[in-house]
Amino acid sequence: MRKILVAVLAGLLLVPMAAVADNIIYPIGMASTQGFSNGTFAGPSARGWDFVIDQPITVVQLGINAGVSIPITMSLWDVTSQTLLGQTTVNSSPFAWEFANLGTPINLTPGHTFSVIGWADTTGQSGWYIYNNTPPPEFNPTGTVTYQDVRYGNNLGANDFPTGVIGAPAQYGVADIGYTTVPEPMTLALMGTGLGLVGVVRRKLNL
Repeated sequence: MRKILVAVLAGLLLVPMAAVADNIIYPIGMASTQGFSNGTFAGPSARGWDFVIDQPITVVQLGINAGVSIPITMSLWDVTSQTLLGQTTVNSSPFAWEFANLGTPINLTPGHTFSVIGWADTTGQSGWYIYNNTPPPEFNPTGTVTYQDVRYGNNLGANDFPTGVIGAPAQYGVADIGYTTVPEPMTLALMGTGLGLVGVVRRKLNL
């Protein structure tokens, strides 16, 4: 009975930690791209968007809603320093959301501008990306992640920083991040306290 009590108490205290780890948030919310059009630039090109954050987050996935079925290189950039933070490859489907996990999650903190970018080379074909100059409000999120501008570049490599900018509210490329929020210090302190209580209970019960 005592072992069961301790197990239940420990489980309850660890629920917030598990919830934080498993709760992936998408700023655009995997919204419908109905009304978007296929891009026209046929060549090596990058499309995505800049954003800022108001609290620490951990990016665990990168994704794209594209106009063709090809592998697309997804990148996360620190725009302020023009540093490539991480990459993954997404196997896209026409007008559908597709995401891929990052090999190593990336912690972001407020103070810089970041960009999520899709890159592909469709030389001799049609453009791989989709766009809308006046998209629905959900494509311009505000809050933890706030939309800034389109980030783009033509005739550049997958590891090159795209310097072109198109002003909000336009969306080209329709990339997205999947992230988790970083627990506040108070939350971490409470988790630590809870785990400490589990140890006390175990000692008191001589388990």
